[in-house]
Amino acid sequence: MQRARSVRITAWGNTRALVRQARLHGLICNIRRTAPVQTGSARAAPIAASGLDALPQSRTEGVELEVSGPLALFRHTPIYGRALGALIPRALWCNRFELRAECETGAGAAMGTLTVRSGDPLRVGRELPAYDSQLEQRFARDFLKAAPDWDLVREPRPVESLGSLIFPDFELVHRHDPKRRWLLEIVGFWTPKYLEEKLRKLRAAHLEHVLLCIDQERGCAEAELPDHAQTLRYKRRIDVRAVLAIIRKP
Repeated sequence: MQRARSVRITAWGNTRALVRQARLHGLICNIRRTAPVQTGSARAAPIAASGLDALPQSRTEGVELEVSGPLALFRHTPIYGRALGALIPRALWCNRFELRAECETGAGAAMGTLTVRSGDPLRVGRELPAYDSQLEQRFARDFLKAAPDWDLVREPRPVESLGSLIFPDFELVHRHDPKRRWLLEIVGFWTPKYLEEKLRKLRAAHLEHVLLCIDQERGCAEAELPDHAQTLRYKRRIDVRAVLAIIRKP
């Protein structure tokens, strides 16, 4: 996985843990629903829940993750490679999965394909905690203390746009004016191209009140952030006062 240029994981049933793992480590990935597995007369169960619980959980429904590999980046490649490898034990929580990674097999060698499937002799990862990270937990605590007029909804329903799923970490809703609401996403590893694509999908979904909190230490390319991005840079801790200054603007 340290030598991967791209990784595609297709998983069916109980996919929440896998998606949470990708988001926990801030991997650069695109997530979409897949066509249901053909199992006789079985049909995909309707999705009526919210947040990550709204992900496909039946054995016939699935999601597909397209993840950038370390060789596609310019910085942080060892750290990113370890985070990418952590997806494999997490995929074992799914009812069924297949992982295909396009990898360099050695110096100057041609690209090869690594394939891992359900049933391979791998160790299952531990269950994830309630919060994906201390960063999220600290932000939630600080925000609720500093903003008594706002509610904080953790893991709101994913946004579907242009064939992909976007996963905000929080929805901020004003208690006395529910029309005032913001989606907030904490972005881990990133490239300007990745953020441009994310913003394009958000615009296509007609979402204006979206705030991307960008880890300034995890940029994986030389270029700067897109000029039109509604972003807030952070380093180890998200400044709640800065968040409030943005969402309180008329």
